[in-house]
Amino acid sequence: MNARSFLIVVAIVQGGLLAALLVLIVLNRWFRLRRSTRLNPLREAVDASMRRWAAGTAPLAGVMVGLGRMPTSLAIDAIVKWSARVPGERWRQLAQALEHTWWAKLVRTNSTSARWWKRLECARFLSVAAMPTDVARLTRLINDRHPAVHVAAVACLERMEKTPLTLTALDRLPLLAPTVQAYYAAMLLRSRPVVVDHLQQRLRRADDPALPRLAEFAARLGEPALRERLTALADHADPEVRVQAARALGSFPHRESVAALKRLATDGAWAARAQAVRSLGMISDVSTLPLLKAALRDEVWWVRLRAALALMRFAAAGRNVLLEAEVGGDPVARAMAQMVLGLPAQALAEFAV
Repeated sequence: MNARSFLIVVAIVQGGLLAALLVLIVLNRWFRLRRSTRLNPLREAVDASMRRWAAGTAPLAGVMVGLGRMPTSLAIDAIVKWSARVPGERWRQLAQALEHTWWAKLVRTNSTSARWWKRLECARFLSVAAMPTDVARLTRLINDRHPAVHVAAVACLERMEKTPLTLTALDRLPLLAPTVQAYYAAMLLRSRPVVVDHLQQRLRRADDPALPRLAEFAARLGEPALRERLTALADHADPEVRVQAARALGSFPHRESVAALKRLATDGAWAARAQAVRSLGMISDVSTLPLLKAALRDEVWWVRLRAALALMRFAAAGRNVLLEAEVGGDPVARAMAQMVLGLPAQALAEFAV
């Protein structure tokens, strides 16, 4: 066989594979449309029965029958969709009824499945229909190695105030990416008393590797009971912990907070200085004006920006400091003062966040 014949064979094979792929795409689309056509009446029937039951004009039995006729994945989708539309007490009735259905029992067993999508299915179901007996399952799912599974499972905290679940989520919080941390934090806010008590203990462990992330979460909480512990962290050896402490203390206008922020405003880590001058602007203690004026000459641009924005929070007194810097002899302070004084109010509000 010469090279030309070989290329012709390769072209024919590739053409056959391409044709097979196109046929597969068409068949897949056809099967999906056929399945959707077959299942749409079931979805509409469940939605109608859910609507009537939520309004109190139909019994729960109709909802249960409709869910039982649907494929498990679609039944879970329907439950998740309606969980935000039905009042809490009525939803608990549905969760109790689901506890005894055969397909819900089968979904619960998937919490230990080797296939992550089965565990995800279980996590989604339990996030809106969990009962007290599901605490162990949910604890396992929140600790799951797959991100989709534990993110779905932690949503159960919106409906279940169980200390073991709250502590499990809080222990995992420092190990997560920032966006996922923010989501976990939103879920944990419902269990605020338990979270605050646990943070009080964890923030005392100076050698805890999770301390920076826990301090960041404590700052997000803004709980006055945590002020003392966050103030103590202002002198921590880890610069990241000091940064988070500086960021948090702006929410606690107290003389000890101001004293700690004054120390942090001259910290060796520029990020700590930047957060400290930002927080001093939030507290707006007039005794800190000289410190913020000095920060306008900081060697790091970001610190100078934060200092100038902080001065704008002091109204006339801070603006006068910037006006003096605008005509002063220091070129970096003059440039920063000119820039911030020239910003419109909307830009100032966005920068100050």
